[in-house]
Amino acid sequence: MEKPILVIGAGTFGLSTALELSRSGYRNITCFDKYPVPSPIAAGNDSNKIINYGGIYNPSETQPPSKQIKVDAFKLWASDPVYKPHYHPVGFIYAGCSYDVISPRISPGAEYLESTEKIKRYLPVLTGPLTNWQGVKLNDMDGWLHARNALISAFEECQKLGVKFKFGTEGEITSLLQQDGRVEGVVSKSGKTYLGDTIILCAGPNVVSLFDFESQLQAKGFTLAHIKVTTEEAKKFKGLPVIMNAERGFFFEPDENDELKICNEFPGYINLNSEGESIPLFVNAIPTESADAIREFLRETMPEFSERPFVKTRTCWCTDSPDRQLILSHHPDFGNLILASGDSGLSFMLMPAIGKYVTNLVKGEPGIKEWKWRPETSLNRDDKQNRHGGDGVVKDLKDIKQWVSIENSLPHAIDFANAKM
Repeated sequence: MEKPILVIGAGTFGLSTALELSRSGYRNITCFDKYPVPSPIAAGNDSNKIINYGGIYNPSETQPPSKQIKVDAFKLWASDPVYKPHYHPVGFIYAGCSYDVISPRISPGAEYLESTEKIKRYLPVLTGPLTNWQGVKLNDMDGWLHARNALISAFEECQKLGVKFKFGTEGEITSLLQQDGRVEGVVSKSGKTYLGDTIILCAGPNVVSLFDFESQLQAKGFTLAHIKVTTEEAKKFKGLPVIMNAERGFFFEPDENDELKICNEFPGYINLNSEGESIPLFVNAIPTESADAIREFLRETMPEFSERPFVKTRTCWCTDSPDRQLILSHHPDFGNLILASGDSGLSFMLMPAIGKYVTNLVKGEPGIKEWKWRPETSLNRDDKQNRHGGDGVVKDLKDIKQWVSIENSLPHAIDFANAKM
């Protein structure tokens, strides 16, 4: 329990891992990140994230790993004092503009909402036309999570339990020390070397810059904006279900600052370098086409807010695997290297459980077959990955010429050479 464990990344996966390891009795854990928690570039540094089981939960059924980890996570969101205050089980409605989109979610126990009137019964704040909308009301345990506060809570608990953190140039890891079938340690931007018995790679969309994943992972950007509402307007949203139209977008009840977050749905952006790897472009700006899509979504749902000025814009990055399954395993060629990645835009809800599965790997337990190293899945990959909306294609940001930000609400170009944080 005293051998050094190095956790690379202090975001969703890294904090969950460090917390569970420390709770399990490991006493020599160091967690590295360029930025203090919550990192300004972490996808989890957000006021709200969806939590949904993805169907009707039946506890009597044997669950595949992708469902079982959700079961484990739901239980912990509801009971673990680190996470429970940040869990809001208000319900979830999965919607679309065509039956084909929502039909996979229709199952015994789900409520099919075949008309806009039935949807508006659950969400009277929807004053727009909702043209051709239909939906499915799923589990009452679904809802939303205050992501940023959950990260902070996990970080503070890690500190209490003795986890060491390195930030800044000491926390920014630039390379892994690979030797004789092992990863002996890591090198930070400061030039300092840290040696470890076990190395756990949880670096989110930046992970491909540290290790060759053989095209299994692709950093992908999605866009969001916030508008300001009055306190009286915010009260109307309190406790309402989260609604997501898979072809249009989604929103949450306003946060503690009376800001309403809106996201447009589309297959995502990539930012390819000369080697064909997608490298995250961390900017507090969104393409003009995304801003237009967000305003169109508001006109369709809540037209009274459609011309409110944006008070926040952001392109948020996740790490897609080809089959949208996690990569959570030992590396086949480096026995002491554990990989924890492939969130695929679905995994903040898994935060309380991720660390338990990683800790099992540290203990020497066999991993989950579906989450093992699998470069064969990258062949002929479909980068849309069953995502809908927008123009129906994944776009390279280098082809996007016009952007909108709070600092400059008029369409403008992005200086790619100087945009990274």
